[in-house]
Amino acid sequence: MRTIFFTLLLFGYTSGTFVQDEVNFEFSDGITNVSLKNRMEQQVMNLLTAINRAETTGGDINYSGINIDDLASQSINMLWNNVHFRCVDDDIVERCLQLRANNSVRGYQVRNIAIVMKPLDDTYTDNLNQQVCINFDATGKIVDFNITMGIQQYSKFMKEGTELNDMDKRMQIVNYLEQLRTAYNQKDIQFMENIFSEDALIITGKVVQRRKAEIGIPEKDVEYIVQRKQEYLSNLRGVFKRQGYINVKFNDYRIKRHGAKPNYYGVTLIQEWNSTTYSDKGILFLIWDFTDEDAPQIHVRTWQPTEISEDEIFTLNKFKLP
Repeated sequence: MRTIFFTLLLFGYTSGTFVQDEVNFEFSDGITNVSLKNRMEQQVMNLLTAINRAETTGGDINYSGINIDDLASQSINMLWNNVHFRCVDDDIVERCLQLRANNSVRGYQVRNIAIVMKPLDDTYTDNLNQQVCINFDATGKIVDFNITMGIQQYSKFMKEGTELNDMDKRMQIVNYLEQLRTAYNQKDIQFMENIFSEDALIITGKVVQRRKAEIGIPEKDVEYIVQRKQEYLSNLRGVFKRQGYINVKFNDYRIKRHGAKPNYYGVTLIQEWNSTTYSDKGILFLIWDFTDEDAPQIHVRTWQPTEISEDEIFTLNKFKLP
């Protein structure tokens, strides 16, 4: 018995296979094409196992044998360069979600995959327990990988989508918000180039103190800085270069469809920014244009400090839309 145990142990190390790294995955429902279902299940198993093996060895992720496009693997690598992680469960069963645009299926998604972060140093201050989603194109190729919002918030959006009959749009918004959050964490400037329209309006507020002369009590005012896309991206490149580590979190989402322009949506959320030398928390407002469902764009991005009153928060009706 001792000889058999030693042989198995030796085989495990020399072959580079660690049983605890392997992940089994299957879809519970949501897809009827058996061949496509089997292919996507295999890709998820291969990817999560490769991530676990890389975390175990401390090396890079090996994408050999995984049907994944270059942008998706680059996205994972950018996240990996900031913080390593591994899959929590070794046996996963989740629903397959359809991602639709223009009344047809453009891809698929699996959510609720639990991961645990393995920081490279002590600069990581976020929750170690996160969830990710994996996106596929219509053929089953992996095309995206993102850290996701909490399941309660996601369920709320889906309930609203059912009530307002715009489920597909809300799923797209959630998907792009998760990509946006991940893009900040990965320092992915190219995604920012693509997602902001060329004439995007960027407004950033900051709290300043002024003092009432008659009683000497300081009051808080908000100063606003207005930028256009290229100015904002130029400043963002500098931030990405200076900060060794960036972690952005989105919480408390609110999605509102424009009454007269149903392809426009306003999204309000709380953004928490933590990086190597700077942290803040504020109210982020975005106006999304889904006129082209295959390439939605952000026309307005505003950031305001949380100290402002409710009636000061930017909303859809405060901007003139094209």
